[in-house]
Amino acid sequence: MKRVALLFPGQGSQYEGMGKIWSKKFQGADRWFEEANDILGYDLKSICTEGSAAILSRTEYTQSALLTVSVIALEQYRQEIGIVPAFSAGHSLGEYSALVSSGVLSFADALRLVQQRGIAMQEAADAGLGEMAAVRGEELETLESLCEKHSSPGQPVAIGCYNSPRQYVLTGHQAAVARVTIAAELRGAQVTRLPVSGPFHSLLMSQVAERLSGVMRKFTFRESQWPVISNVTALPYANAEQIRDGLILQMTHPVKWLQTMRYLEEQKVELAVELGPRSVLKNLANDMTDKIRSFAFEREEDAFELARRFPLHDFISGCLSEAIAAPNANFNEEEYRTGVIQPVRKLKEMLQSAKESGVTGAGTEARAQRKEALDCMRLVLQTKRGQEGKECSQ
Repeated sequence: MKRVALLFPGQGSQYEGMGKIWSKKFQGADRWFEEANDILGYDLKSICTEGSAAILSRTEYTQSALLTVSVIALEQYRQEIGIVPAFSAGHSLGEYSALVSSGVLSFADALRLVQQRGIAMQEAADAGLGEMAAVRGEELETLESLCEKHSSPGQPVAIGCYNSPRQYVLTGHQAAVARVTIAAELRGAQVTRLPVSGPFHSLLMSQVAERLSGVMRKFTFRESQWPVISNVTALPYANAEQIRDGLILQMTHPVKWLQTMRYLEEQKVELAVELGPRSVLKNLANDMTDKIRSFAFEREEDAFELARRFPLHDFISGCLSEAIAAPNANFNEEEYRTGVIQPVRKLKEMLQSAKESGVTGAGTEARAQRKEALDCMRLVLQTKRGQEGKECSQ
């Protein structure tokens, strides 16, 4: 089986009407939007489907919107592809989506955290002191030298994102960013002001980091089901406590996305799937490596090609393996018979049928069988957890 990494985009990937695509593509999208609306206290679905670009680009809304759309994409990926990844990684805000994917944070907790993060960052942005700009076509050493030359304690500027060997993002005080970008443009570089509302990943976010630190202690971070790569170190988090620290440091430290992709290369990852709006991370991956084939799941042709690559029997086999391997804490014989023995038997029958039919991962029939296999697996896991499983499903 090919090693897969799930990638989640960050701020800047949002676009007007991005929620419409996922509402049409994924039947269960409304359930996630409804949960988000309840948690946030406002109509996030309306912002994602009908809101203007100006509203959607306000950090206090952008971050919750991106997290929710990315989790909806994750759920569709699970139903249509379902291959368990070797790693998850998210660009800046996307790291929260990656943590949801691996079970470290529940969607509800991640959304509450991101809401507080977005409000704090918006307040910092409203001060109007900072900005971010992407620079292409300039050597890293030269750009770092320009930052050092034009930065001062009151007007800092630094590299906020190492996106690819050909693209870096400046962050900091508006005046200092302007000085560096003008110098870079005079040298022939291409500069693009980013649609974000603050100097993220810079020292100007220190107060936000302190505020977020207090919020972070109120939430439960579980052990990860698979490794999640830290933006700050470009290495997998070792434990839940390290994740808390990493999310706080992320506010004032650069996003090491280039280094993250290099790490995935070293770990022999062959396929990367971007889950969320647009295809920014796919494009960055194509800009820096030919060893990892990247797909943007929002694109219909990419989703179809992914499904074609993974035969249906592989998906069913994975569901069966997870169902069998899960430890049992339910010793009620009737519940075990109907909730474990019968669905496991069904999964075995489906696996045999899929092997004989040779159905690929694409198409309506395969999608229906994937959903049925997933339902069987979930029933087994819920039954084996016993009373705890019942409480979780309420």
